[in-house]
Amino acid sequence: MKSFPGLLYLLFAASLLLAACGNFGPPPACIEGLGGTADTAAFDAHFTYMELVSAASGEPGGPAEHGTAFAAGETLAISVDSLGAVGLRACLQAAREIPIDQTYELSAGEQTLVLGALDEPGMYVVRVIVDGVLVKNLPFTLE
Repeated sequence: MKSFPGLLYLLFAASLLLAACGNFGPPPACIEGLGGTADTAAFDAHFTYMELVSAASGEPGGPAEHGTAFAAGETLAISVDSLGAVGLRACLQAAREIPIDQTYELSAGEQTLVLGALDEPGMYVVRVIVDGVLVKNLPFTLE
């Protein structure tokens, strides 16, 4: 019975370690299980093109190792050409939270969907979702 307090101490230490490591897991998902490769056929059924741009200029970001690069604090938007009416969810995924999660109702034609601005430099990805299906990943870096 001398090992019982030692076992309790070990279990307590292990539970503290697991709780502390919880923040180092994968980032939260926009939809549970959503991520990875986008469904290009679903994209092609709804859109002709889509890219992340500066809301002020309409220009895409510069080249970066992780997608395109924008200045921190710059208001971002998605430039899109829709083939018809469709509901689109844009979910910006960061390291520990989902700072932007918006739904847009699109009509046919070219449109600009304003996402907003982020001040924290780092790597991000906008997940574009239609009818619960990931259709496009738009990775970018804020410098």
